[in-house]
Amino acid sequence: MTQLQLSGAALAAAVGVYGVLAALWLVRDRSDRAAAASLGHLDIDPYHAVATAGEAHDADGHAAAVLMLEGRLTIDAEGRLSVTDGGDAGTGHPVASALLDAVRRHGPVTLRKLRLIPELRAIREDFLREQDARVPRWSGRRNDGLGTAACATALALSFFYPVQRVFLGKETPAGAGDLLFGLFLVVITGLMLAVPLVWLTLRFWPDRRDPFRAHCAGLPHPEPAALDEERRGRLRTSLMRTEPWEREDTTSVDSGGAF
Repeated sequence: MTQLQLSGAALAAAVGVYGVLAALWLVRDRSDRAAAASLGHLDIDPYHAVATAGEAHDADGHAAAVLMLEGRLTIDAEGRLSVTDGGDAGTGHPVASALLDAVRRHGPVTLRKLRLIPELRAIREDFLREQDARVPRWSGRRNDGLGTAACATALALSFFYPVQRVFLGKETPAGAGDLLFGLFLVVITGLMLAVPLVWLTLRFWPDRRDPFRAHCAGLPHPEPAALDEERRGRLRTSLMRTEPWEREDTTSVDSGGAF
């Protein structure tokens, strides 16, 4: 087989792989759409829905809103949460109970700082894993193995041509020095080809649709909506507030240690 034929065979193989991946993507997408029709019958925990639609730590904000409505937490103008006199009873929900306990031990405290507390994060993650296990079809909804395979194909093709040119041609490296130089050329040339090819794959390969996330985003959440505008604004402040020690660190770094 000539070098030209070998190059053509590699390109044809890559095209074939992409054809198979595209067919699998269509089959999976059709299956996801069919399964999404039954989402309306699922009983989805509101904390799980909030975390699925956004970020995992968004469940903390939902818990804070619920506890504020129940009169267990208060929030000041700077976004710091505190436990009220009636905040000692159990909440009946693991995330809300963990948040209430964290505020009791660390308060007054912002939601942004609460994210850094390992105990709260561990309880939240355990709860979300448990809820994901109740909907096994959607638990891996954000993993796209086909997209990974598409990128791997582009990467393999990028390095095949340099390997072919250096090691499969008529003149192959003879000594150790030539071998090392050949490997260097393969790596450099392969990377030069891989960067644009992998970028094109990431740019044009369709992402896996996430019907479960879209469904969770559309679910109503009456508790946060029932808060007045002032407390909703304070919750937003609590999520973004920079602590004094963080401002001091930033000033120290920006000043370059100047007096």
